[in-house]
Amino acid sequence: MELIILLFLFCVIIGSLGYGLWQRRPPSPAVKKQMYKELEHRAKEGDKEAMYKMASLFYEEKDERYYPQIFKWSSILAAQEKDPAVWLLLGDLYALGCGTLRDPKRALSSYEQALSADIASGRNTDLSKEAHDYLEKRIIYLRKEVFK
Repeated sequence: MELIILLFLFCVIIGSLGYGLWQRRPPSPAVKKQMYKELEHRAKEGDKEAMYKMASLFYEEKDERYYPQIFKWSSILAAQEKDPAVWLLLGDLYALGCGTLRDPKRALSSYEQALSADIASGRNTDLSKEAHDYLEKRIIYLRKEVFK
């Protein structure tokens, strides 16, 4: 009887581990494409959560095929919101030329918007201390580049 219980527990543990690993596997390209299509549809209808998700794909995916969409939704969201994280992303897109032409002046402007929004909120935003420091460094670097 004890052997049966141990065998049962062993099967439960192995099954749980297998299920956990299965859940973490990346979605197939077809599933991903459908997910992005649904997100874009929701974003077009004005769903800000979908716009945020589309924008965050830049950091999650690092896939150049999605950069134009990421840039589009980040730009729209930045125009509507004073969210420093969105302005930071937009600055990165301009600085790196992802989804748009590389534009150090606009990158600098976006980073400055992000920093001022973060400071104006009393640092009660989603930006971490590291992101705040990153912004300050990028602003210093781009000011040197833009105002040579």
